[in-house]
This record gives sequence, C-alpha cells and structure tokens, in this order.
Amino acid sequence: MISDAVGTSAFFALGGWATLFAGLLRWRFTESMDDKSNNQGLCQWSSNFYREGGALMDFWNALPHIVNLAPTATVYLGVHLAEATGNPYWTFLTFFVGFGAVPICDLLIGEDSYNPSPTEEKQMRVNNWFRFHTLTYVWSYVASVLYFASYMQNVEVNSVAFWGISTSLGISSGFGIGCIHELIHRPTFLEMNHGRLVLLFSNYNHFWIEHLWGHHKRVATEEDPASSALNEPLWTFIWKCLYLSFVDACNLEEKFQRRRGRGFWTPYNRISFLTAFLTDNANHIEHYGLRRKRLSEKKDDWGLYRDYERQGWMHSWNTGDRVSNWMLFKIERHPDHHVNAGRPYQILRTYKESPTYPTGYAGMFVLSWFPPLWFMVMNPIARKAEIDYRKQLKDGSYKTIFPSGANNISSVYKKTGEGHYEAGSQMAQDIDIDEGKGGSVWEGDGVGVHGAKQD
Repeated sequence: MISDAVGTSAFFALGGWATLFAGLLRWRFTESMDDKSNNQGLCQWSSNFYREGGALMDFWNALPHIVNLAPTATVYLGVHLAEATGNPYWTFLTFFVGFGAVPICDLLIGEDSYNPSPTEEKQMRVNNWFRFHTLTYVWSYVASVLYFASYMQNVEVNSVAFWGISTSLGISSGFGIGCIHELIHRPTFLEMNHGRLVLLFSNYNHFWIEHLWGHHKRVATEEDPASSALNEPLWTFIWKCLYLSFVDACNLEEKFQRRRGRGFWTPYNRISFLTAFLTDNANHIEHYGLRRKRLSEKKDDWGLYRDYERQGWMHSWNTGDRVSNWMLFKIERHPDHHVNAGRPYQILRTYKESPTYPTGYAGMFVLSWFPPLWFMVMNPIARKAEIDYRKQLKDGSYKTIFPSGANNISSVYKKTGEGHYEAGSQMAQDIDIDEGKGGSVWEGDGVGVHGAKQD
C-alpha cells in the first residue's frame, strides 16, 4: 500500500514537472525565435556583479560562482538523507536537482543580458577571486571522489545506494565541465594542470587535447566530431563523438610530440584512455545544426577538409541564463568563447543576434534526451539562425552587430596566432608564457589556419 502511494505521488510529481517545463519552454521558444530582443530575465540589465570598486567589490562580483559547488554538495546531502531516512533512493538527489530544479530555475529567473563595459572588463580580468572559484572547484571535486570511494569501501550499501552515489557523483562531475573548460584555456600551467587533474579523476584526460586543437579549429564542420548536424540525435551522436574525439586527440598528440622530436609512445604523452558522457552531451547541444561553408577541397594530414570560412558569432549556441551560467562559469556564452578563446569566463559577452537557446544547458540536456522533442524545438531555431547569418553577411550588418577581434585557438602553449587572429581579442592579462618552438600544433600549416573572413 505504501509503495503504491509513493509510486502514485512520483507519477503526479513527474507529470507536474513535465507540464511546467513544457509550458515555460514554449514561452522561451518564442523568445529564441526573436533575434531582435533579448530573452527576458529578472534584473536582466543590472550591472550588479560587474561593478568597479575595491577589494570588497572584487569579492562580491565573483561570489555568485560559488554555486558551482552546489552539485557536489547535493551528493553529500543525498547520502545523509538516505542514512537518516533509510531510503536509498535519496542518493539520486543530484539527478533530480540538476535536471529537475535547475532547468525550472533557469526558465523562471531567465537571462543575464548585461555585458561589462571596457573599464569593468579591465578590473574583472585581474580579479583573482574568479580564479579562486575555479581552483576551489577542482579540490572539492577531487576530495569528493576520494571520500565517496572510501565511503563505499567502508560502509555497507545496497545496489540502489551504490548506483545512486555513482550516478550523482558522475553528474556533479558533469556539471564541472564549465570549470574544466575554463581552466584548460587559461594561459598558465597552474590553471591548465588543475583542469587536467579533474579530467584525470573523471577518466577523460584526452578531452583537453582534442578540444583545444581539434574542436576549436574544426568547429561547425563535418570534420569536427564534437559538432552535431541538424537532425542528428544525441543517442547516435554520443558514440561517434566519444570514439572520434579520442582518435582525433591521438592524431593531434602524435603531431604535437613529433614537433618536439618525439614519437606518440613517449613518457611525455598527455593522454589517458577513458571517456565521460555528460561532456559529450554538452558537445551535442553546443553547435547543433550550425555549419561553416567549405571554401576548397584542400585537406590536412589526416585527409580531413581544412579550408572553411572563419568561425564566428553565428557558429555556436548562446544563452545568458543566469543560474546555470553561474554554475558553469559562463560556458553558455559560447559564441564569444569560440571567437575569443583566450577571453576569461568572467567577461564573456552575450549577443541576442547569435543563435540562442530557449533555456540553459541543464534544461537543454534534458530536452536532448528525447530526440523528437529536441528536433521540434531546435530545428526551427537552427534554420532561422542560418537564414539570419546569410542575411547579416549580405547586408553587412554582421560587422556592426558583433565586436571586432578574434582568436579561435588559445592555450598555455601559445596564446595567439595558432589559428586566425584579429586585433581586439583580449586575454585575461599580460602573462609571459612558453611560446617556444614546438609548443603549438597548427602554426605554419597554411590554409585553414587563418580561415576566411566574413564579407
């Protein structure tokens, strides 16, 4: 009788959530189809968390990003509630918070549409509290993996609790992709290696190699395993992406080592050999249906086409949703990141004219798990984005809508010049780093490195 009541309550709760999610998503869908007005949000034009000031203001501006620790905290909370109630299903709490509560919060609270002024950007670039939050996430994640490994070894748990803790810990790691993504792009070995540490613990250490030198060069083309095509469902994309990303990372690493006079099988090889799911779920949604025009038949070392129009503001999906951007270190302001890969997360910008999601990553993840619903929502927006882009190029408005400056490949090994570079792309700060011979992968490869300008 009790189990029947629980099942009935769960059914109505799920039905209520789905109805609320669908209704709010429908509203946000109409906003996404309008490329002239920003999606609505509470206090969406407020400069709060971007203001100039002293040390206290620096602390305040970075403070919202502490919510990146919330997914990890829900793993501990779920285990505590399971112990307190004797109900092992509480260990799945992270799933229901991450993919139930967070999407609803994004849809209700809406967008942060504010872009910092040049003087605000200058102060935020050197605000070390933003770095504090990324590095803190790394050690909290490592500690949680070690703690729960020890917990499940020393505490008797049933199969439900085992899979609940494992699933929740994996989801909390998946929500860390925003932090990892930020760290591997930073121009210091301290930060890059912190990002690699998380990837090592999550068995996805080849991601950073393929992302920096594969994805950032080939994004929005058929040659990029991390850019999904129109009408490509997650459940076929994910396996292709997992496999081809690893193959691409091996090819890139072999080229990197060859430039330093070493073979692929060397103690200096930077790859580990396992992968993770949620990161490639993000890959599926981030460039879905967006494609660059191929300009010639020229190919690279591996027989892949390499001569495409320059990647720009219309080749990545954007959203300014406040809650998930705080959790994910503004990875959702993705067009600015791909155009200006060296730009730190705290000053990434959002432009309504870029292809825009109806909601943040958490809600879009859930939607992508159901391909017919995903296609129904995203295909019209993707087709409109292509029409808008061609119109922008034809009437010249592209150059007036979006800011100048471009730097599509940036890493600790080479900040600028490995891909196409255009003056105006700002780095975190002026830092002297190793840009010596053999540090890059693509420098000097000719066509396809600098790409074609929009005209």
